[in-house]
Amino acid sequence: MRARLRRLPHVLLLCGLSATAPAAFAEVFINELHYDNAGADVGEAVEIVATAGENLSGYRVWLYNGSNAPNAATTYGNVAVPAAQTRNCGASVGMATVTWPRDGLQNGPNDGIALVDGAGNVVQFISYEGTIVAGNGPAAGLTSQNLPVSESATAPVGTSLQLTGNGSTAADFVWAPSSTQTFGACNAGQTFGGSGGGSDTTAPSITATSPASGASDFPAAGDLSVSFSEAVTLANGAFALQCATSGAVTLDHASTGSTFAIGTGTALHAGEACTLTVNATAVSDAAGLSPAANAVIAFNVASSGGGGDSGDYYARVNTSSPGQLRCSLHATIRGHTSYPYSGGTTNTWTILEIADEDPTDSGKILDVYRNRSYAKGSGRAGTGSGLTYNREHTWPKSLGFPSTSGDKGLPNAPHTDAHMLSLSDTDHNSARGNKPLADCTASANCSERATEANQGVGGGTGLFPGNSNWTNTSGFQVWGHRKGDIARAVLYMAIRYEGGAHPTTRQGEPDLELTDDRSRIVSTSASPAYMGLLSTLLAWHQADPPDARERERNEVVYSFQGNRNPFIDQPQWATRALFESTTPASCQLLN
Repeated sequence: MRARLRRLPHVLLLCGLSATAPAAFAEVFINELHYDNAGADVGEAVEIVATAGENLSGYRVWLYNGSNAPNAATTYGNVAVPAAQTRNCGASVGMATVTWPRDGLQNGPNDGIALVDGAGNVVQFISYEGTIVAGNGPAAGLTSQNLPVSESATAPVGTSLQLTGNGSTAADFVWAPSSTQTFGACNAGQTFGGSGGGSDTTAPSITATSPASGASDFPAAGDLSVSFSEAVTLANGAFALQCATSGAVTLDHASTGSTFAIGTGTALHAGEACTLTVNATAVSDAAGLSPAANAVIAFNVASSGGGGDSGDYYARVNTSSPGQLRCSLHATIRGHTSYPYSGGTTNTWTILEIADEDPTDSGKILDVYRNRSYAKGSGRAGTGSGLTYNREHTWPKSLGFPSTSGDKGLPNAPHTDAHMLSLSDTDHNSARGNKPLADCTASANCSERATEANQGVGGGTGLFPGNSNWTNTSGFQVWGHRKGDIARAVLYMAIRYEGGAHPTTRQGEPDLELTDDRSRIVSTSASPAYMGLLSTLLAWHQADPPDARERERNEVVYSFQGNRNPFIDQPQWATRALFESTTPASCQLLN
């Protein structure tokens, strides 16, 4: 991902350069960073060191994306800094490590990180692979200090950039090229207070896990993490994940470091019980010592349909009138994190191949229109011959958002919105085109697009409507088992996109509206843009209510984008009155 900081009336301490930051901030700084490696990025993290016993409560790390606009970099996320752990690296210091899921940090160029204290003061603003100026967020107006070293897309997994040298403030140290990660432990070649280090004969121990034991809200598509008291090396089988429904889950992680981001490469089932086991004998430090015993972390995946953590995602939604419901729903689901359509690290392929995974085979996807199982990646259109899959815009992109990027050069939110996108058989997707979603009156007026028997549904031909999709020049009728899924994806778009700008990036967004008037459903890049047929979508929504698979899909997309499809969680909210309502003069969100 990408980001930058805002300008304060003083210069920051960074990269060994002196500055005039307040003395109270001088001893808290970023000490280690990992943002890129060969293949899918794993173990991405930022280590913060507090050299004078500072309390890091309230500190946050803000991420800035400046790849497209280095002089107006925008935030794309922020994370609380955990409590520091005491380490002796020549002198006693506190170290805290912030970790991200796989591919969580932008890879440059021109990306940055702001370290912000509990009062909102920018303590440090660094960038990598190019200087940036923050366009928003706590560092707005600040110019970053660019690191003199960087990581490449060919860097080995388990490496990082680190400060080295001897001293107690950031200015005393210099950034060294990529080397083996030491997150949560002393950097190689670094001592504090000038007293040098000594041998450590204490066995490593686990200092933190995500999720914590007993957690009940772990995201379906989230990455786990385990932190140790010092740098360790992992042998095969160091981590094992077993879940009640998913069974034994294959894990992906680095082999060295002190904090490990552990990817599942799949979506866990909503509500299922899981245990993460850390096998002590497969963990060792530089002296060959291992933890005293295995650790077992029991947790539950977040239940679907709950509307977010603690059931409070929709707490401010006002149902007093159709207009208030519409505006308060929009306020709740807007502002999500958008990912690139293609390219980069995490993109829409990444999300969809988890969201639309074949429930019986994590190496395959199940498409929406043909109901066929395809091998992930190798089954994509353009990668081989025969039947393939691609990405279906259930609200056709030509009807309001044809471009993959927006007016600020960032991913165009509606074009890349995974709640609306689905993986589809390429031929069936082509047959859909940009036609409205509408029922065929009889098979004689439409051509059949058959499904395959899979997961106990689909298959059979020649019977109208049967288990087939049907299409003619004026519309596309989705087969019965998925018509509600498609309807709710399109209904979501009409509430998510009401014009205006993204609340964080300020990139423009279209106004998308639903209608039964076919004359309004035309290709355009202007607003309002229309799609339909509204009456058909509402009927499909009622005829095919959300099932467990669709609710799990909602959780997966929520894990990435941070917003939900309300018509999966709360089907009763989808009414004609809602979609034909107008924005009230004052939107009254509940407290």
